[in-house]
Amino acid sequence: TVEPHKSSLGIDANIAILIAYLGGVVLGWIPGLNYLAWLVPLIVFILEKDSKFVRFHAMQSFAISLVGLLFAVILSILTAIFVATLHYSPGSGLGLLGLIATLGTIVSIVILVFAVIAIIQGFQYKEYKIPVIGNLAVKMAELTEKKVHKG
Repeated sequence: TVEPHKSSLGIDANIAILIAYLGGVVLGWIPGLNYLAWLVPLIVFILEKDSKFVRFHAMQSFAISLVGLLFAVILSILTAIFVATLHYSPGSGLGLLGLIATLGTIVSIVILVFAVIAIIQGFQYKEYKIPVIGNLAVKMAELTEKKVHKG
């Protein structure tokens, strides 16, 4: 647990964390804007200068948004490929499109669940690492902090 404190953004650290996660999550569910969901946590990460806690959670939100973006791009490419092949094999192509849609929904729900857990924990000033992504976020936040201090 981290002591409640102010962010360098002029707001409570837990509110900054809430903005980083919710900005990414909300945009992630809006068609067209979902490709930009990573911007909100990245902006919070860049603007935050003092709180390592906020920087970690913003980086974690950024990382989970990038994972969502990666899956969205891959599934979009696969969808385009299978739509192009529908002319040659309508039955199997439709089945694969259904599988892609199901996979996309499952991935989106898993990302949402982890984001909600992280939002709740961060809002309560608790550290929570999303499996795999959390460790990556720690390394990225530390790496950028070292670069900033070396200047």
